[in-house]
Amino acid sequence: MPTSWLAPQHVYLEPDRPARLRCPWCEQWFSLKRRMLPAHNHSARYGGTTVRCPGSAQLFELEPIGAWVTRYRDGMAEVAPRRAGAFGPKGRRQGRVMPKPAPPVAPPLHRMALAR
Repeated sequence: MPTSWLAPQHVYLEPDRPARLRCPWCEQWFSLKRRMLPAHNHSARYGGTTVRCPGSAQLFELEPIGAWVTRYRDGMAEVAPRRAGAFGPKGRRQGRVMPKPAPPVAPPLHRMALAR
């Protein structure tokens, strides 16, 4: 499976370090060994019984680091304006404060006594 099929935030490539991937099935991070995800189990999802993850021993074709960095930056450039715009001038939700109407002020007691 080529790593270009995965979302760029689920792949971590760095020069002189082993590649790290997030398993597409159980969503845990693993270092690749011989371009493969190591065999791993997970028991929390299946009621305590240990089950081998279907993502175990999957072979991945790594893309060049430059291509991954480009995909990652493009993805961040696409998402960042949406995050900033959520509370900005063109966002869906504005941080506008709606003032509450002021409650009516009662007249002072000495004026209430004079009005009788």
